Amino acid sequence: MKLRTFTNPKEYLSHVQSFLEENEALHSLPLGLLFRLVKQQQNGEEIGKVILGTIEEEDRINLCFIQTPPHNLVLASEQNSSEETLNFAAEELNKDYMFPGVLGEKTIVEHFSKKYCELSNCSRKLKMNQRIYRLDRVTPKERVEGKLRKAEKRDGALLKEWIQLFSYAMGEPLTNEESNERANQFIDEKTAVLWEKNGEVVSMANESRPTRRGTTINFVYTPPIHERKGYASANVAAFSQYLLDKGYQYCALYTDLSNPTSNSIYVKIGYRAVGDSIVYTFED
Repeated sequence: MKLRTFTNPKEYLSHVQSFLEENEALHSLPLGLLFRLVKQQQNGEEIGKVILGTIEEEDRINLCFIQTPPHNLVLASEQNSSEETLNFAAEELNKDYMFPGVLGEKTIVEHFSKKYCELSNCSRKLKMNQRIYRLDRVTPKERVEGKLRKAEKRDGALLKEWIQLFSYAMGEPLTNEESNERANQFIDEKTAVLWEKNGEVVSMANESRPTRRGTTINFVYTPPIHERKGYASANVAAFSQYLLDKGYQYCALYTDLSNPTSNSIYVKIGYRAVGDSIVYTFED
């Protein structure tokens, strides 16, 4: 068994793409990150230091790892990855790197994080427990009043406010400046959509991390005053259909398992679970 590292995102994507696409929706996060890094690289943008690598045995990939500092380490592997592979990964990565946390498919992250903490003499704290969903076809639902539209410049202040509220709700608060930057990015890249009823915006969603066959919906937010009126599900259903019509084969999204309401509404519009993802942060 050996560890391989890469410095070029394009070269790394070429090496791991077929492995990750064996279960593309489950691996939508690492794939999306790599596609974005390659695009930035091709556009001549500064991507900074990234940690890219694999654990391999007899030229077969057992595990992929990605980190874009200062963010958490992202792991991707088969769901039945062996303890030997995960122990080897923890031992080798602990020699040269320090990570603020780790995320990925639940079973592999549970084992890796435990072993990594034993080796580095740190503790782990559960940050988020998520379910990954995939949709190939939208299930028609009872019509909800309103319509889908793209976010525009005039929506900037509202988008900034909602992005910040969403970040607080997810336990990863953004500053005013970061929220504003994210809002401008969503508008400039035309990835954010809004559900509008009688001229009032009542729900938000965003497209992120497109891959070769699919894309991910995130930042789904409805303010408390408009909750439980069907706006979020109508927004996500319409947006998902729009993305499928655009040519994607599927849409993916992550949900917080502590919120049974959001999980149930996505199932009702056609999303099916493909796996669970977990996030641990490391503490001294």
